[in-house]
Amino acid sequence: MSRNFQKNRIHTSVGPDCNLNLQSFVKYCTIFFFILFFSSSKIFAQTFPVQISTQLIPPFSGYIPDYAAGGNENFRILILFTDFSRPTYDVKLKIKIEGQGIIIQSHSWYFAGPFTLEPGVPTMLSGNDLAGLLNENNLQFSGITRQQYDLRKVLPEGFYTITVTAYDFVNPIPILVSNEGITQAWMVLNDPPYLNLPFCGSSVAPTTPQQITFSWTAMNLAAPSSALGSEYTFDLWEIFPANQAPGNIVASTAPIYSYTSSQTLLNYGIAEPALVVGREYVWRVHAQDLESRELFRNNGFSELCTLSYGTTLDLLGNLAHIQLNAQALTSRQARCWWDSLAIYSQYRLQFRKTNTPNWFPFTTNQASLRIPDLEANTNYEAEVIGIMPNGEEGPVSNIATWHTPEKQIFNCGESSPAPAQQNFHPLTQANTGMIWEIGQFEMIVTSLQSNANPAGWYSGLGKVTMPLGWTLACTFTNLHVGEDHVIYSGEVNAITEGVGVWLAQFTMNNLLAFVDTSISATIDTIIVNGNLITIETDNGPIVITTYTFPYVIQDGNGTTYIINEDGTYTIQFLVPHIDLSAHQINIYKLALGMVKTENTPAIIGTNQSNLTNARVAYTNYLTNDLGIDYSSPGTASLEYVAFNETSFDSTNQSTLPPLQQTAVKVAEYNLVRAKVCNAFAKDNPTSFDLDLLANYLIIEAKLSHIYIAERIAAGDTDQTIALEVKSSIYRMIDGILLTKVFIKPADK
Repeated sequence: MSRNFQKNRIHTSVGPDCNLNLQSFVKYCTIFFFILFFSSSKIFAQTFPVQISTQLIPPFSGYIPDYAAGGNENFRILILFTDFSRPTYDVKLKIKIEGQGIIIQSHSWYFAGPFTLEPGVPTMLSGNDLAGLLNENNLQFSGITRQQYDLRKVLPEGFYTITVTAYDFVNPIPILVSNEGITQAWMVLNDPPYLNLPFCGSSVAPTTPQQITFSWTAMNLAAPSSALGSEYTFDLWEIFPANQAPGNIVASTAPIYSYTSSQTLLNYGIAEPALVVGREYVWRVHAQDLESRELFRNNGFSELCTLSYGTTLDLLGNLAHIQLNAQALTSRQARCWWDSLAIYSQYRLQFRKTNTPNWFPFTTNQASLRIPDLEANTNYEAEVIGIMPNGEEGPVSNIATWHTPEKQIFNCGESSPAPAQQNFHPLTQANTGMIWEIGQFEMIVTSLQSNANPAGWYSGLGKVTMPLGWTLACTFTNLHVGEDHVIYSGEVNAITEGVGVWLAQFTMNNLLAFVDTSISATIDTIIVNGNLITIETDNGPIVITTYTFPYVIQDGNGTTYIINEDGTYTIQFLVPHIDLSAHQINIYKLALGMVKTENTPAIIGTNQSNLTNARVAYTNYLTNDLGIDYSSPGTASLEYVAFNETSFDSTNQSTLPPLQQTAVKVAEYNLVRAKVCNAFAKDNPTSFDLDLLANYLIIEAKLSHIYIAERIAAGDTDQTIALEVKSSIYRMIDGILLTKVFIKPADK
């Protein structure tokens, strides 16, 4: 602004005769050039003697009169006069609020002021200074009516721009002398109170005398309309009859208690209406502005919050307690029974080994339960909890304990008694990992065709542990199984034939491990903790309590997991499928046929006779030459003497075993080898059998299927190639037997 502009404050006056003298003409010219100069400076230079900035300090309230209240500094206008040629300068202000399709601005005829400025000295306007600028009588409304504004004086929530401009106060023509002071903000309403205690959906224990503390948090503490200007109405309703929707109760009935206060805490005691034990209640808090301003979302109503005053158990007292009893039935099973109470629709019994951390739960609607698959000669404990129809649980029963006896041992030739058919109750739900009794033996179920049968009929796979620890894989079809896990009828067959089945009996670097448990789900992880193996699957966890290491599990994808005693495990995937030509398959069949022919039952019988004769000769040697009568009382068994005799140092001629013992071992090896070869080979190998041979049978450091393809391409005859495959099969079997069965003893 030029010095001339600062010095000339022009007052025009025209007489009624409209005659202009020279002095008037000069004045009007001055006005014209003043306006022209100011307009040019605005268009091109945009340099103003007055600089304005505006500030909104959060939180932002949509209630406009708040910003004009005494002492309020949430909305500030900062003005700086930069022309030092004048000692003071008076300005007047206009305001414009835009947003959400709404424009609220100063009337064209209204200016707030004067506000006197000193050069270089910032002037801040807030609170009462803005009373005229924000008075609705001085504002023009668009997108919202004056009546709508007067009703609430609250802007709808949204994004707004506030602009303030300054004008020369003396000049009757609105001459803009400042920049536009612009600020932006998101105007919001305050949240209703947040309910703290009691927690929503919680149960409050009855006390004598009655005493409940209700508390909530004011959510407008930081707003320009402070919580000091609010009050709260607490309302409490009883939900009766039970199971009514809380919202319907609030909308249709009057509260049993209502209280208004400026505090955010209420002690509900003996002076208030008594609450009924076992009933449910709903409460709410309504925040209201003392000046009836609509400053809150949801009209200031909080959420609805329910609470239960005590439970059915508080009414029943000792009538809800259960007495539990338990006893061992066999080395593998126990029975628990308890009081049957009408208030409970279900019971959850859980048991564990004594002094161990993990409980194993069962849920039943009966007042007794048979617990299967326990360990022999072990202490157990159990407890039971009643469950009401609404899901509420009763108190925990007493701890019942029992001890499983040692497993019964049957002598050779002695059979176990047949199960009594009159005691049969079908096993309607079966799972892998269960242990079923077959006479004097036990079978661990590894796979099932169906997990449920109302009559107790099941088919699948399992393994039976024989005397001396020998484990036999088996199949079963239509076994009739009782809920006591006893097999009452049916047939179990040992798996002894076929390449794939025979290989599954051994654990070696390149072959599959024997599967202890098969599950249909996909395994995520396996955790070994103490006496438990927990298998996490995509269908939920599976817990195995009876096992010996190494323990092998196979999932629905065919992947096997070999669990070691230290808790680690290795993963083996399914045998890769190899697309074999008909020519290659024919050579594998020829080789297996040769192995079968060279290990017939007649040859096995001859080997058995040779072993018997060798053992007789060895016995005579021990008795006649060494003077050891192993059949006398107190004398070691033949196996024990033979074990001691087999400890030798092959580098020392004097420690070699006697020829008679070597003959026994050779005869034994020949018999086992013949049996294995006979079981290994079969006339019509399956696709799985062929994949095993193709992937794991090595000939001249090559996979057998690659070797066969190369020899076919080279023009070798099928008979020549099959002979080489047969020799490799023998080498593989000999390697397994010599490394896994007939192992050289340690040196003496």
